[in-house]
Amino acid sequence: MMRTKLLVTSAFITIGALVGFSLRREATRLAIEDTSIWQSYDRYQEQGIQHLMVKHTEIQPLINKHLASGLLRSGLQGTSVQGRSINHLVAGKGKTKVLLWSQMHGDESTATMALFDIFNFLSAADENDSFRRLLMEKLELHFVPMINPDGAELWKRRNAMDIDINRDARALTTPEGRFLMKVADEIKPRFGFNLHDQNALHSVGSSSKPATISFLAPAYNHARDMNETRENAAKMIILMNRTLQKYLPDQVAKYNDAHEPRGFGDTFQKKGISTILIESGGYLNDPQKQYIRKLNFYVLLSALHAIAKEAYEQEDVERYYSIPENGRFLFNVVIRNAEIVKDSLRYRTSVGINHYTSLDATRKRLNYRGAIDELADMHDNYGYHDVDAASLLSVPGKVIAMKKDEWEKLSLKSEAALLRQGYLYIRFSDQRSPTGPVPNRLLNLINGSPLSLSIALYQNANFVLAARDGKPAYAVVNGFLIDLNKEKISSLPNTYGY
Repeated sequence: MMRTKLLVTSAFITIGALVGFSLRREATRLAIEDTSIWQSYDRYQEQGIQHLMVKHTEIQPLINKHLASGLLRSGLQGTSVQGRSINHLVAGKGKTKVLLWSQMHGDESTATMALFDIFNFLSAADENDSFRRLLMEKLELHFVPMINPDGAELWKRRNAMDIDINRDARALTTPEGRFLMKVADEIKPRFGFNLHDQNALHSVGSSSKPATISFLAPAYNHARDMNETRENAAKMIILMNRTLQKYLPDQVAKYNDAHEPRGFGDTFQKKGISTILIESGGYLNDPQKQYIRKLNFYVLLSALHAIAKEAYEQEDVERYYSIPENGRFLFNVVIRNAEIVKDSLRYRTSVGINHYTSLDATRKRLNYRGAIDELADMHDNYGYHDVDAASLLSVPGKVIAMKKDEWEKLSLKSEAALLRQGYLYIRFSDQRSPTGPVPNRLLNLINGSPLSLSIALYQNANFVLAARDGKPAYAVVNGFLIDLNKEKISSLPNTYGY
């Protein structure tokens, strides 16, 4: 009899657990999936910002527009080291306060762009009115876009004092850090969103997938304990991860959670603000991060709605630990089994190429320099662009001479034709050519001889991969891999003048 009773009781417990799980899944349904927000993104995208190098002078008119419309109201006002304004902007009149801040590092602008898209969404009137109305009625949203305007001006991580603002939460040496702390202390938000960019070479664990978005519920102590404040941040991340998987399958990771007592995320977590770090990484063929910007826009709106509805509360915090951690297994280009010729040696190994960036003189675009960073067994590494060269030969790029005015008139189609013949360099026959980045071209410029005629570690990445009959199959120009069998070849962001 006792055995029967136990079996019946167990059955009821099991059924009850399943019913509870089902109800819990229903309770955490993503409301944003029932809207047209993703499909209608172009309607909300701020057209005044279309490139990564966002400047303070570009966002100020946009802020003024939304202040004038009544969507935003001014909160506290701060000033950077060099006297640029730092804006604390408020929207909504709900009881739950949420703080979102971006670009503590001047060269991390993806979320800044997304915040202005969110402002446009909040000011719109369309079929998504019920979604935005809930946000404005339930939440008081506090935004601080571009905490580091001086760093943004020069596209550099640190502020004008050369201090990393996100390592200043304890000392509060910087005016930018003091301002952010003042805002947080005054408004006492329930949630905080710390919005950053990370290196595009981070991978999802040890996989070939880039960590396009990485989350973190920062630890408030070195033991990495999980209290209610941090747990709520972790639950939000579970929900946000689910939001992204439809549009970013298997490309979400978790940032390293080692405690950093100087960091604002860790400090705010300790102060009782459930803080979520969002790091925007890389995505194939998205150098200006416009798709990642859209992802930020969408996932932040989904998160804000979940806070307004308290939908995160039923999430199972254990799922946070199942999100893969950031790895570092990616290169911009991997060429497998490449032929290497060094002195009298001839052998095959894999080549890893990375792109290094610098700010153009106009401060409105990035220049790239491709370098060979690895020659090794790269079985456990992957490239955004990945090719097996086992059946190909490595051939030095050829140099063609022409007058400067001939080069200036050279069409992209003509450059592509030269590239298909194995030419990688142009030498002016009547004068010296400029050195440094050469935008929107396919061939490098050169004054002397190529620094390296073969594939060599730490050298500029310029070479040809040819079939055994000598016909070029791929060209590597300034670190960019070009498939010469494609009918259409596009210009590169820049080649280089040597």
